[in-house]
Amino acid sequence: MKEKIQENLVKILDNLYGKELRIDELSVTLQENSDKNHGDLASNIALILAKPLKTNPQIIANTIKDAFINDEDLIKVEVAGPGFINFFLSTKTHNEVLKQIFKEKDSYGKSEPNNQTVLIEYVSSNPTGPLHVGHGRGAVFGSVLANLLREAGFKVDEEYYINDFGRQMNILAASLWLRYAQLFNNEINMIKNGYQGEYLISIADSLKQIQSDKFYSSQEEVSILIDPEKDEDEAFTDKIVEAIHSMLGEDFFFLRNFALEEILKIIKKDLLDFGVNHNYWFSESSLYEPDGSVKSKVDKSIEELSSLGFVYEKEDAVWFRSSDFGDDKDRVLKRSNGEHTYFASDVAYHSDKYDRGYDRVINIWGSDHHGYTPRVNAAMEASNRDIKKLEVVYIQFANLIRAGEKVTMSTRSGEFITLKELMDEVTTEAARFFYINRKADQHLDFDLDLAKEQSKDNPLYYIQYAHARICSVLKKSNTMIKDLIDSDLSLLDLEKEVEIQKILKQYPSVVERAAKSSEPHLICYYLKDLAGLFHSYYNSEKFIVEDEKLMNSRLFLLNGIKQVLLNGLLVLGINAPDEM
Repeated sequence: MKEKIQENLVKILDNLYGKELRIDELSVTLQENSDKNHGDLASNIALILAKPLKTNPQIIANTIKDAFINDEDLIKVEVAGPGFINFFLSTKTHNEVLKQIFKEKDSYGKSEPNNQTVLIEYVSSNPTGPLHVGHGRGAVFGSVLANLLREAGFKVDEEYYINDFGRQMNILAASLWLRYAQLFNNEINMIKNGYQGEYLISIADSLKQIQSDKFYSSQEEVSILIDPEKDEDEAFTDKIVEAIHSMLGEDFFFLRNFALEEILKIIKKDLLDFGVNHNYWFSESSLYEPDGSVKSKVDKSIEELSSLGFVYEKEDAVWFRSSDFGDDKDRVLKRSNGEHTYFASDVAYHSDKYDRGYDRVINIWGSDHHGYTPRVNAAMEASNRDIKKLEVVYIQFANLIRAGEKVTMSTRSGEFITLKELMDEVTTEAARFFYINRKADQHLDFDLDLAKEQSKDNPLYYIQYAHARICSVLKKSNTMIKDLIDSDLSLLDLEKEVEIQKILKQYPSVVERAAKSSEPHLICYYLKDLAGLFHSYYNSEKFIVEDEKLMNSRLFLLNGIKQVLLNGLLVLGINAPDEM
């Protein structure tokens, strides 16, 4: 019906204004009205045409309205406000959605494949320790956005960028050695700026079981004892790291890789348990590995920018002219000591993303990375890559609340709640929902107590309970859904029944809008609204009644609600229980 009205609207516009305007170039769309008093559908086309036609939009809207012919499906067209055109549909048109849902089942809400490819990179936490609750929001956001884009017809790849190159990895290797050495001599201290978490003690124990005392001897311990009074700043940390590196030689890199592999095992398992499935894992170190006889990807990307005239040297460092492309200043690619910057890795990594041929490249970054976008865009634009393909979604931090108090955490000191601990406390599904149940750029207070509560105040419980309630009614009815397809749906004329059918019709457009705008929280809001309507309907009406025709019609309506609740929860990566 929506498509029918839209086609008629285009024809009317062509008849009225085809000689003055190119109607085929206009964006003629209809939107679902959330307020039933304003009709079922609305168009703002009169407001769009006001300027080119130099006419009051209300006059245009009334002219378009008069050209529509009402019938049994379209019962009224009305002009409202400054020139909106509202369309009121008959109850019969609302009934059609129930048949559509029954026919399409878990495909209801899905779009046809559009042959476009998307790469979403998300989480990408430094592999220096297990994922903690601070990583959870970005993990769920990327996972649900990937599901949404697939629903909208895109082919999606999900990638984790492993930051396994540079100073932090060296500190990790040194920290592991110190924990390993402590197994032989408990007088050896850990550096304050090292990684303190219990997980590293466990990894050190695994290292000892495999390698025994290969990386330790009593002669070495005196030179490596840490003086707590001197262990104050990053410079001292670097000295200790270098001392351990010199002492171990090539074995230092074995320890670094051992720590990396063990921590990645933990990260991958936690993500899988959390319902997050990256199909690509991209190593930052690979950007620095020579490709056969040629240079590394980092060096090649710098050479590319240099050949285009956007690289210069100053004070023995290599700089990119990012200010030529809107950045607030130029950026260093290689320091005077010969070390590449993180930005150099970013340039090479994003160049690689583009070169893989995706139609859209989406980065899910923490809000503290706001300053990175202008410089990355500058590098891509300078190298003649289409920056419109690159999209960045910023995720605000999430505060963990327990008993009304904020939980404080510190990653380096090891004082944090891991993602696994969160899943164990509130369940994976509750964690996923509460992380995604707010717009990404808004701060989130994750209430642990509410997430465990079984009441209508817990939005996930409220939604899942709606699904379980419907399953219970359908089971009690002892009716096969396939036998209800010929029910007299005209009997569904109560205000709540019409309202429920209207919101069911909105689901595909909500999925499309959420995917287009990268706003997965819209699915949560939709499911809460649908569950709320159902619970109100459940509390006011009976379903298993003597009037068989009425009972069958209402059961068919419940089946539609049940299917859409299921489809929406699956997009969120959450189960729809049959009983609770």
